[in-house]
Amino acid sequence: MSKSSDWAMREEEKRNGDDGYDKYLADLEIARAEAEYFIRNGYENDAWHNDELMIGIWHASTEILPKLEVQVVIDSEDKIFISSGTSGYVDFKIDPVGMKLPIKTWIHTHPFGSAYFSGTDIKTVSIWEPLMETAFVLGGVGHYGFWENTNPKQLQIYRDFEQERVQRWGEGTYGYDENEKCGENWSEEE
Repeated sequence: MSKSSDWAMREEEKRNGDDGYDKYLADLEIARAEAEYFIRNGYENDAWHNDELMIGIWHASTEILPKLEVQVVIDSEDKIFISSGTSGYVDFKIDPVGMKLPIKTWIHTHPFGSAYFSGTDIKTVSIWEPLMETAFVLGGVGHYGFWENTNPKQLQIYRDFEQERVQRWGEGTYGYDENEKCGENWSEEE
């Protein structure tokens, strides 16, 4: 389609009071339902730490809901709660009625392809630390970060399923240890 025909279509939408946003929202709701179905299909009670679920969550975030973050929470009774949103804000559209504490795991994606904890993620695990056992951030297949409340001020980051580095925060530290693997110059953690 030429640029002039694109312009003509946009002008027609403006004249008809349709900017396409309503269709976008309707399509997004269909995609969210498809993503939720896809994720639930890969989940087996008591097996939230399986590769199929993690790959399913990543697929939902990058293929079904392109560029949207997906959040999955597994509660103390192994019930799964799923939501999605932008990189700046992910919440549950409807309150997660029936969710039982403590949370076994919180899994979320960074669909732009980098597994690390943002400042928002660090605040989230810091607040939920007493009531959340583990958390994962997915940055790709085999690229993820793992956090647990027994070592609450660090995220172990894996690439190709092997530990790459550790992100630490709190008490004067933030970011990666100087001796952790970062790019070309790194040393193995003892």
